[in-house]
Amino acid sequence: MQVLCVPTEECGEIICEICAKQYKLYFERSSREDREQAIAQVLQALAQHHIQDEGIDAHPERPFNVPEWSGRPELSGAALLGGAPLPF
Repeated sequence: MQVLCVPTEECGEIICEICAKQYKLYFERSSREDREQAIAQVLQALAQHHIQDEGIDAHPERPFNVPEWSGRPELSGAALLGGAPLPF
């Protein structure tokens, strides 16, 4: 399942456990089981960002998808099916 992660200064649905950067999440699917699994993948991806860089700068400044894909985030299934506000 794909998740769109949009950085936010407001209250996000997920917070990086390392630097406390917050994100709003938009899911491709809405079942609770799928969401729980996807949240675990997002937390893992956020931690992976810190392997190469420290601090809040470790994360992309623009929205990104988990798992990664080569297309534009605003055209992802998670953005379109999850009701993400466009444009970013």
